[in-house]
Amino acid sequence: MATPRVFIVRHGETEWSLNGRHTGTTELPLTATGEKRIKATGQALVGEDRLIVPSQLAHIYVSPRKRAQRTFELLDLGCREKLPWQEQPQSENEQHVRTDAKVQVTDDIREWDYGDYEGLTSATIREQRNQSGEGPWDIWRDGCPGGEYVD
Repeated sequence: MATPRVFIVRHGETEWSLNGRHTGTTELPLTATGEKRIKATGQALVGEDRLIVPSQLAHIYVSPRKRAQRTFELLDLGCREKLPWQEQPQSENEQHVRTDAKVQVTDDIREWDYGDYEGLTSATIREQRNQSGEGPWDIWRDGCPGGEYVD
């Protein structure tokens, strides 16, 4: 029996990640470059002789954000079951099925809620906080007004 492993894959490039804007709840598509890079990543990392062996996957958790779901699709794991967000199975060709892993969309791994800082760069946030006398910003210490804080 193989040793259990966990793989964490971040979504591909979006316009906001490209220019450093914090993206949590805003639904943004992947850029063309982002899609291309994720496909290349899938080809490099996914396969029976690669780091991620689809036939050995047991469970897959995916964020509810469309960019994360699209990233998952582009990795081309060859899931037997219909993906929760799709009407049709991803792999209708039985020969392309490479995994029986269950795919589950869960808020437990969704992106951080940046609240009032959504769409802003860290530099803009620091500048706003400086102007209002709040001092330097540390997301882990200060959290995000209107969004999440570390408990």
